[in-house]
Amino acid sequence: MSTPRYRRRPAQAAKADSAKPPRRPGRPAATAGVDRRARLLDAALALFGEAGIGATTLRAIAQRARVTPALLHYYFASKDSLVETILAERVAPFLAVSMAPLREPLPSPRATLRRFLEIHMRNIAANPWMPRLMLREVLSEGGSLRGRMQAQFALTVAPKMLALIVSAQRKGEIRDDLNPLFIGVSLISLAVFPFAAAPVWREAGASLFEDLPAHLARALRTPLAAAGAATDSAGPEGLIEHTLTLFDDMLEKPRAKSKR
Repeated sequence: MSTPRYRRRPAQAAKADSAKPPRRPGRPAATAGVDRRARLLDAALALFGEAGIGATTLRAIAQRARVTPALLHYYFASKDSLVETILAERVAPFLAVSMAPLREPLPSPRATLRRFLEIHMRNIAANPWMPRLMLREVLSEGGSLRGRMQAQFALTVAPKMLALIVSAQRKGEIRDDLNPLFIGVSLISLAVFPFAAAPVWREAGASLFEDLPAHLARALRTPLAAAGAATDSAGPEGLIEHTLTLFDDMLEKPRAKSKR
């Protein structure tokens, strides 16, 4: 019996498969590509926070991500395109999470501000690259993202925060003898500074023990160690609770001064 024409013999199948065009050089598989691309973004964020965008080369990013420079260029044609991708895929989602309480306010302006502070701190704890990037590229003079981030903050976060603060003051929910702008700056500082300056205050705190009497050093080590653990992404609860307590206390109406 002859073999039907529509059936391919093994030898013919092997020959046909070998004739298929090879996969494009350097093109990663779908699942591996997603992982490598994410590693490149992670590496870029880490290096941008450490050395700055201007001082970070694409080769250094590839080395940190453990890929070849050619693969990096496959995903990102230039450093500018890499920065634009980070702004779109990392910074924008971060801001969206932090902004959610301001976009969907609670009936109480004060409660909304407190919720914003808590959500923003949890967001920072989950994304430790953000405060480092802000310090290096936004708050520092000449930072390459300063103009864009400053404009975005001025158009989104600042107006909503100030409106909530003024509303809370008018409703008698928080003290009205303080400048609303300064209250806003203080709230952002309370949320960001402990994470951004963690290496500095941890080191400074550790050096305090050198000249202290033994009994005082023992009394301070436990709470300081707990505060250090609170800035790790695995357990920021202590730091968040501490900050929310400060929020609750500092905005209470000033008590009447006692007469002497």
